[in-house]
Amino acid sequence: MADVFMRAAWRNLLMVNYAIDPAVLRSFVPAGTELESWNGITLVSVVGFQFLNTRVKGIPLLFHGNFPEVNLRFYVRRKSGDQWRSGVVFVKEIVPR
Repeated sequence: MADVFMRAAWRNLLMVNYAIDPAVLRSFVPAGTELESWNGITLVSVVGFQFLNTRVKGIPLLFHGNFPEVNLRFYVRRKSGDQWRSGVVFVKEIVPR
């Protein structure tokens, strides 16, 4: 198994998806990727959840092991060999610290 940088449990997840004009996101799309769509619709998502028991390299984070997060994201894909790989681009992540 590869060395894991960060582990945490996600709880109390809420995800809200919105259709968006792809032109709005084009300037945020990383090089080497393209916007991914679902049934021909480009989506952005607002996701809220709690991070619990957060650890970096196996070490608990003092005063930041359990916290809420809200993020705004959209979805991309890139060609790897003969397969497409999906990814997420975070526009904004809001955490208390």
